[in-house]
Amino acid sequence: MKTEELQKYIQNLSPELYSMAFVLIPDDLQASQLMIDCVQSFLIQKKTLIEKMGLTKNKIEKNLLEETKLNLIKIVYELSRKRYLQLKISLSDVEGNGGFFSLDFDEKAILYLKEKANLDLDQIEFITSTSRSEVLSYLYSARIKMTALMPNNMFQDEIESGGTV
Repeated sequence: MKTEELQKYIQNLSPELYSMAFVLIPDDLQASQLMIDCVQSFLIQKKTLIEKMGLTKNKIEKNLLEETKLNLIKIVYELSRKRYLQLKISLSDVEGNGGFFSLDFDEKAILYLKEKANLDLDQIEFITSTSRSEVLSYLYSARIKMTALMPNNMFQDEIESGGTV
């Protein structure tokens, strides 16, 4: 098995995994712990995928690496969802400040996966275990909430109410 290659690949993914974890649980220590738990969980849950990598003759195939990445992100999402429910009260200060972190859990996750991680809808459906229509609904809702927070909308509201800019 090419453990060194897999280890290096996961190390290179760590900024992405941390970013995803921090978006969902905006606490440095919790996000770091989520990454560690994610890798451990992956190594236990996806033993067959890891064995498939060992069967390839030369380098690990690109599609197996992509599958690994999606599975790692999915595990971060699932673990974050569980931890979020446990930590919701302690995160209320960050969420109360408005902006991106005030979005609902799934809205944050899906908006991040689409806009920052540049994943397609099929990949987001896999990671979040939701249907296409649910993904689109969360994406739409998150975008509407985020654009409502933009300064231009404040100016537009002022103009419509007869105020001056």
